[in-house]
Amino acid sequence: MTDPAMYPNPEQHPHGRPARSKRRIWPWLVGVPVLLFGACSIALVSNLGGDTEATVTAGPDDAAGGDAGADRGPDFPGKLDHDTAAPAGATITRDDLAYTLTPLESVETMFSSSLCSTVTIDNVGTAQNDFNGYTDWSLQDPSGAIRDATFGTDRPMLNSGKIAPGGRATGSVCFDNPTGAAPGTYVVLFEDTFSLSTDRLAWINTL
Repeated sequence: MTDPAMYPNPEQHPHGRPARSKRRIWPWLVGVPVLLFGACSIALVSNLGGDTEATVTAGPDDAAGGDAGADRGPDFPGKLDHDTAAPAGATITRDDLAYTLTPLESVETMFSSSLCSTVTIDNVGTAQNDFNGYTDWSLQDPSGAIRDATFGTDRPMLNSGKIAPGGRATGSVCFDNPTGAAPGTYVVLFEDTFSLSTDRLAWINTL
């Protein structure tokens, strides 16, 4: 007589092989977003903590600018609490980058009228640093309107990139001025687009 134990039980293994255990996918679905969120939070906190107090160095035509580093610099219409201001021609240093702006000048071409300033950025730190020639810059006019930087002039423009320690980047930042420069106070503003800080640097021009 044949022993029934010699044959597999079809109810236990209907296809002749043991059933595979199901892998648990949910820990990965939960764990990966948590890790990504943590990494982003660390990066944002590091970026926020990297900002240092800005200091002002007087320009060659600003004999009174020597004490500007002791506070936030001169006032201008619309100045915010954490803005650091200086007269055009002065150097403002923050986060190991020293920014020097020449006074605004009118630039006329066949197709446009602009107000332009030549920007020089020196990396005075020991690490590579980023710079941006368009999204970080704006101009406040005498009416209080703030204009974004623009293209279209025949001047060498300040582009975007990185500056090695001890290196320098230079070029112009320009702003549309279709109606001509009305007399008054013009303020060139710098605000780092990729920083959590809202502190602005400002260079005051009187035209």
